[in-house]
Amino acid sequence: MSSGLSPGVEGHGEEWFVVLPDCASALAVASALGAGLGPYTVAQRVEHPSGRPWLIGRWDPADLVLGPAGRVAVAVLGCCPVSAQEVTRIAERTTDTVRLDRAAAALVGSFHVAASVDGAVRVQGGVSGLRRVFHARVGGVEVAADRADVLAALTGACIDEQRLVGCLMFPTPPPALTRDPLWTSVSAVPEDHCLLLDRDGRARTRRWWWPPEPVLPLEQGAPLLREALIAAVRARTRSGRTVSADLSGGLDSTTMCALAAADVDPLVAFTVASLDPADDDGVWADIAAAELSTMHRLVVTDEDLPTPYEDILRPDVAREDPHPGSHVRAEDKAKARLLAAHGSRLHLTGDGGDEVLQAATFSYLPELLRSQPRTGYRHLRGMRALHRWSWPTTWRLLNAPRDERSELLACARALTAPDRCLPSAVWLPPWATATAVDAARDLLIRTAHDTPPHTASKARRDIVQVVRHSGRMIRRSALAAAADGLPMAAPFLDDRVVEACLAVRIHERTTPWRYKPLLVEAMRGIVPARCLTRTTKGGTTPEYEALPRYRSTLQTFWHEARLAELGLIDLDRLRSGLTGGWATDEVPIMLESTVGCERWLRDLQCPVLPTTPLTTGAPR
Repeated sequence: MSSGLSPGVEGHGEEWFVVLPDCASALAVASALGAGLGPYTVAQRVEHPSGRPWLIGRWDPADLVLGPAGRVAVAVLGCCPVSAQEVTRIAERTTDTVRLDRAAAALVGSFHVAASVDGAVRVQGGVSGLRRVFHARVGGVEVAADRADVLAALTGACIDEQRLVGCLMFPTPPPALTRDPLWTSVSAVPEDHCLLLDRDGRARTRRWWWPPEPVLPLEQGAPLLREALIAAVRARTRSGRTVSADLSGGLDSTTMCALAAADVDPLVAFTVASLDPADDDGVWADIAAAELSTMHRLVVTDEDLPTPYEDILRPDVAREDPHPGSHVRAEDKAKARLLAAHGSRLHLTGDGGDEVLQAATFSYLPELLRSQPRTGYRHLRGMRALHRWSWPTTWRLLNAPRDERSELLACARALTAPDRCLPSAVWLPPWATATAVDAARDLLIRTAHDTPPHTASKARRDIVQVVRHSGRMIRRSALAAAADGLPMAAPFLDDRVVEACLAVRIHERTTPWRYKPLLVEAMRGIVPARCLTRTTKGGTTPEYEALPRYRSTLQTFWHEARLAELGLIDLDRLRSGLTGGWATDEVPIMLESTVGCERWLRDLQCPVLPTTPLTTGAPR
């Protein structure tokens, strides 16, 4: 399957960058990039201290801070309130790539760090999965990039069709399946590792980040989270861009608005008011707005925005992997145009808050029962009452597989008859073929065998994995938002914010009696007091009730299907389901994932080949 991406799509330009090793062999890669790759046009270029090409791509010039110091140069690319003088001082203290560990761990915001140190190169992203690093072998040298699709276009990589099946899994594919890109010959750098390129263009990875020990009591951790969130939001509000923020009524978005409103006057606060009477988000958004007087409210309803799937027949840019929000791309573009018309140049969201502020119930309870039986039993009783678990269900949850390898194998065994009491259970939509089921099972088993055993706490491992899975999901939306002309930011996923949350005792920030207690304590005096008392979650209209609004569009969309050509879905079964309606919310959500995969495959075109033929080998 070809890997190129369709040019000529509406947008403000794809942002990307490639990092080249400091060697003569990389000059051919630089020449190939200079010709452009589909929607990837070169707008900026930075040289190594040696004069050879180092950073090539397209980014907002305001997002790059460069610090040269003789034969060393350090670049910070993204959102980071650091001056060129400060980066230069970092470069002056850097004698080898390892010495960057401490400097990178002190920076605030969301960014990539690249360094060229006397011919050696280091590049790293963020720990949450929002900013990633990939690499591939091109023309005999390893090349790094912040986007897998850029390297795929550069190397002519193909799609790993078996891994594509993972994108069809419900509710989400296991985190182990999302670590690697869908492209063959393109590799991902683990989020807690940096990529090192030597003078000969060879690559290796090195771990530089470990999650903090969760030992702080809530009362000590809350001030640290407060400071981290203030710094994270301030990094955006003082970037020179006009800022807007979601105000959904939820605690996470209200926190973003309250922090931003302290620095921005007026802050454009965006609310989509639900027409569902069961949804009380709007009530809480109004309460917050009444208290935060420096905000300018921008309120719309679902009827003011495009309906789901409205633009699904229109080609889009096929980025790294399928976008699960393809069905609401028209809505996202409309929001971007509306906010831009009100002056916004950067939009803040509360995305990621759920993942960093709370632990998965089934992960922390077994460990708490073993380490602190009395406290663990109190939490168990509270969680049983909150979630209405029966004792058999509780027993099965507490005795679920404890390591990732066993979890994956259990998922493979239960793929066609999912065990709903297995926390990590996944299954495929009813229109998946036997071929897809076999491929998914093989993928789970193969990934399990490639997964090393874990000796660390399962609760801590799961927390980090959930955060990274959230970061990878939000990353897809962020890439699309930037191309729509309104970049988005998720401060909850900044490295320093993640660390502040993970440092707090798990059972104190996850309890059955309080909703997000860590954030509540951290935001006292900043978020309106009434908003901190909210314990409900907004309700929405069931997905299947909305189906009649877009059934005809979907019937047209499924006139033909690349997924069917690959033997992964039964098109007749899918079409019949569209006419018969859905019994639960699950199937429409599965449909969203399937449509996202199909739209992505259709948007892939023949690769735009480099002007100079390059030899591609397997990554080392």
